[in-house]
Amino acid sequence: MGSFFDSLSIGTGALLVAVVSAVAVWLLCLASAVSLREIWVVIVPLTVAHCVYWAPVWLGAATHSEYQVWAFMIIRWFLEGVLPSAFEIDHFYDYGL
Repeated sequence: MGSFFDSLSIGTGALLVAVVSAVAVWLLCLASAVSLREIWVVIVPLTVAHCVYWAPVWLGAATHSEYQVWAFMIIRWFLEGVLPSAFEIDHFYDYGL
């Protein structure tokens, strides 16, 4: 499993974060209060980006020092996850859900 995460490129990692974030935000919006929707848009993509980025280190496929240098990639993946998540929130408000 660690080699799967280690093999992700910048683009495929961003795509994975975007899809997982959008689905998770959609499910959380269905199950939680309306006031929490804006919080999910920020928390979920940041958590998913952090976990996807550091997964190879946690699973033993890479060393911490290798990944620490490129940790700013979490921010790019976070931004890639915020866009579809915010789109989902916009849909919830448009349809009155």
